[in-house]
Amino acid sequence: MGTEDLIQDALRARAEQTPPPGRVLAALHRPRRSRKPLFLAVTAAAAVAAVAVVATTVGRPSAEAPPAGNSSLTTTTAPTTTTTAAAPLDPLTTGYSPSWLPDGLVERHRFADAAGSVQRVWKHSGGQVHSPSFEMLTPKDAPGQDQLRRQIAEGAAADKVTINGAEALVVDPTVGGPPRSGETKEPAVPDGTPPDAKVVFAPEPGRYVQLVLSNSAEARAEAIRIAESVRPDPTPLRGPVSIGGAVGHQARVNGQGWLVSTTGEVNGVTYGANLSNYVDDPVGNPSTAPVAVTARGASAEYLGERGGYLRVDLGPDLHLLIIGQGGNTASAQELIAVAEAVTVDMAAAPSWLTG
Repeated sequence: MGTEDLIQDALRARAEQTPPPGRVLAALHRPRRSRKPLFLAVTAAAAVAAVAVVATTVGRPSAEAPPAGNSSLTTTTAPTTTTTAAAPLDPLTTGYSPSWLPDGLVERHRFADAAGSVQRVWKHSGGQVHSPSFEMLTPKDAPGQDQLRRQIAEGAAADKVTINGAEALVVDPTVGGPPRSGETKEPAVPDGTPPDAKVVFAPEPGRYVQLVLSNSAEARAEAIRIAESVRPDPTPLRGPVSIGGAVGHQARVNGQGWLVSTTGEVNGVTYGANLSNYVDDPVGNPSTAPVAVTARGASAEYLGERGGYLRVDLGPDLHLLIIGQGGNTASAQELIAVAEAVTVDMAAAPSWLTG
């Protein structure tokens, strides 16, 4: 499953108004298939509005970033030493971030699961179809880390390079692995778009990260350069909205603005919450009229359909939507109590999200 599958899943998940648990690392545990046709479907609707979205562009190399002439395009054969044993990472921090990206790439999506594992997606600010895109996966749990370690250790010798003094793997993610015993496999057919490159590497001993640069004429060289620029990032991972202190959330920028979704428990019951700078209406065609109520000292509306919805207008450009998750419709009083318990902290919102 590729990045666009994940994004589509995230958008479909809005029908239930909550992010599906454990979706973040799906790309790690399933082989990546060619995502170019799916990319068309995802970007077609967003391309028109992309120029209106406020986001922070990552610039050219910083002082820490490796200069262009010093890239590991010296793709020498990696050392014969084995990879360092993997270990879990701090679930409460971002983990790692690139200090260099090609011009025009801006962060658009971020997925974090309950363990703090993070998948981040950058798109080109121009928004054109087949323009470059970049994704970075940082698993935080030991099994996820070990999965990446084994990809390097078990990779073909021809695909191994040295990045920052450690063994790494660079492959075309649209091409599958070798056929199993007794199977025949047709060679990959180019899809007519610029090339892609996946890099699995260790930014620190025993710490593993996967990145994919897509639709770039210099995909391999630039992906290696990005990997060389990756540095530890202690920025807190928490989003601007949380229920019961839950770390998992999804954040995205779209044609309407920005939205962050999360789930968590209040008194042992699971609820969802969306925080956005636009009115995030419940999905579907409500057959009941909303009821005006008050929550968190602000005007709110309760809708007694499905699991129950409560929208709280925290400000002109700040709206909170609470969603009941059980088989029964939560009452207005129940959702008001949840809204009071939800943590909203705009200081925790990353700059790329709110501009």
